Amino acid sequence: MPRQVRVESVKGRMPVRYRVHPFIRWPMVAISSLIAAYALYFLLTRVHSDDPWPIRYLPLMILFVGLDSVFRHLTSLNSVIFTPDGVWFRFLVKPPLVMVYDGILNMEFRRVLTYYVYFTYTDTKGNKRFFRTNASFPKMLEIMYNIADLAPNVVMDEKLDKMMKYLKEIMDRGTEQSNEV
Repeated sequence: MPRQVRVESVKGRMPVRYRVHPFIRWPMVAISSLIAAYALYFLLTRVHSDDPWPIRYLPLMILFVGLDSVFRHLTSLNSVIFTPDGVWFRFLVKPPLVMVYDGILNMEFRRVLTYYVYFTYTDTKGNKRFFRTNASFPKMLEIMYNIADLAPNVVMDEKLDKMMKYLKEIMDRGTEQSNEV
């Protein structure tokens, strides 16, 4: 039996925040930092010029992977906050990105090795901007539904539009069933 889709609207209960759980994010940053620090320590104290090439280059590769993981965790999307004025995309070390609902022009769901959500919007200065985030963010389907529901000017491709209409039908049926009880 397929898993039931549960989507909730944020209308009437803003501000609403969706985020990556800190018990997932911070231990991963700590572990990646420790791996990078140990690889650097090993590289500086144990590796000599007369060692075989795997011993010389393996700590460099581990250091690169550890630093890449730290960088990705610190700069990836950490929370999405719906407010009456707009939607905020927050990161750990980057400045937040604010999209006013009237300024969201386009939303796409694409697969490029992994699934991404692409947004086209106008910023506060009137410039057209693009933003891409992983679709693996927690409750991304619900976030996409709420953006489609709150942004009056958003244009979606045919598949995404059908998916949002289907989610709207599911929500309407759930509301009808709860009213009957």
